[in-house]
Amino acid sequence: MKIGFWTLLDSEASWSTAQVAQEAAARGYHGADLRVARNDGRPTLGADVRLDSNPAVRERIRADFAAVGVEIASLNCYNGSPHSSSESSWRAFESELTRHAELATALGTRRVRFVIEGPAPDLDWPAYLRRGWARIGAALDRFPGLDAVVENHPGRANARQLFEVAEEIDDPRIGLEFSPEHALVMQEDVLGLIERYCRHIHHLCYADRRVVQEGLADFDGRYYTVRYESCWNGDGVVPTGRMLDLLRAGGFDDYISLKYEKSADYGWHLPPGIDALDHFPGFLAGFGIEPAPTCRQQS
Repeated sequence: MKIGFWTLLDSEASWSTAQVAQEAAARGYHGADLRVARNDGRPTLGADVRLDSNPAVRERIRADFAAVGVEIASLNCYNGSPHSSSESSWRAFESELTRHAELATALGTRRVRFVIEGPAPDLDWPAYLRRGWARIGAALDRFPGLDAVVENHPGRANARQLFEVAEEIDDPRIGLEFSPEHALVMQEDVLGLIERYCRHIHHLCYADRRVVQEGLADFDGRYYTVRYESCWNGDGVVPTGRMLDLLRAGGFDDYISLKYEKSADYGWHLPPGIDALDHFPGFLAGFGIEPAPTCRQQS
């Protein structure tokens, strides 16, 4: 398996793509997941590259990573998602996906993460996701060798919904960027999902969560409350060791990326992102995942 990280480690720190590549190389990361700015004018925390970046910028970013032997593990794209069943909205969706796929190819990564937010009122989740899968596949048709992932995420599809459509359509180019912490907070069986659907996991983004005791099991007459908080990796309830054993048994041999998101809006209580970046390769080494040779080790 390979070790990567999302670049939104701390919104207070702003690194150029060259710095991202250098910091990754210095700490034993095989790659980094770059964030593409939204295409609708809204701000994107920690954006690394724009969809309309010119060829010179793209070539420079690609060269920055190649120079230190670090991969662009994936592009995290914040594309629009259809909220209508109209054909025009789905054509626009596919067109935007195609532009992101073209950017990914130009930067030399083999993976792009797309967003699928949720169905229009006249579509149920399975129909909506099937349609999304078809449009993703059509975008990938133009770029051989590129694959796409969709992340299970609160407010969007849960992991089982995504796994079921991945199993049904069975396009090897499209799978999940599986987030075990999101599956956990959405009350899913993390280990059972991995055991059943491991072949559809293309990329794993790792963060930990702890159960918040205050207000735990409050009852409003219908629902009991379970609350989770982002925490330091290893201090929470994500079953890391058993999860990695199941991934190995299922043949997973791709990226596990640190997803440590700290900003004024969320994760503000966490220790500095640079500390988490230093910690993660050693944390995974404790489970038998070897970091890449680092600049520090080579010097």
